Amino acid sequence: MPRPFVPVVPRRQDPLPETIAVFGSSEPQPGSPAYGTAYQLGSLLAAARYPVLTGGYGGVMEAASRGAREAGGTTIGVPCAIFGDRAPNQHLDEIVMAPDLYDRTRQLIEPAAGYIVLPGKSGTLAELAFVWALDRASCLKDRPVLLLGSGWQPLVDLLGRSNMLESSQMHNTHVTDTPEEAVELLTTLLTGAASA
Repeated sequence: MPRPFVPVVPRRQDPLPETIAVFGSSEPQPGSPAYGTAYQLGSLLAAARYPVLTGGYGGVMEAASRGAREAGGTTIGVPCAIFGDRAPNQHLDEIVMAPDLYDRTRQLIEPAAGYIVLPGKSGTLAELAFVWALDRASCLKDRPVLLLGSGWQPLVDLLGRSNMLESSQMHNTHVTDTPEEAVELLTTLLTGAASA
């Protein structure tokens, strides 16, 4: 089946209200539990009418985009020019090509109303740390950060005990066990912020 044409657009200047950025590993393959979790998350986000913003490649990024698109949602991917040998996944409605990792991270964080982070490696941790740093600098206006999976709680506890994560970041960060719990809590937090 030929891949549908997806326009590559220049760097976004307009905000994306209610768009949710999903971060996570590029490694999970279809059929794996991690891929299934990300797929279900994307589907639930689409059902709740949230556009899904990812890094645009495989693994969690592909699964969340695929789940959202197959549920009738909107997907945006931000691949990076330095990964010239890697093609974006086939489940994107829009591609915003970033010239480097710095710009890519900014394009993933800046337009999102909230963030859901699944397990990953150094790239995922870097994205999460930058979200926390921008929140600390009052650049994100208390946007919710949801960490999906039980493995996150020990990390958050350690960072809190070690005074490496301030109380405001701890307040805006929530560990959830399931995609359903994550999307339900996200909706509650965004609805509360909108009415405040």
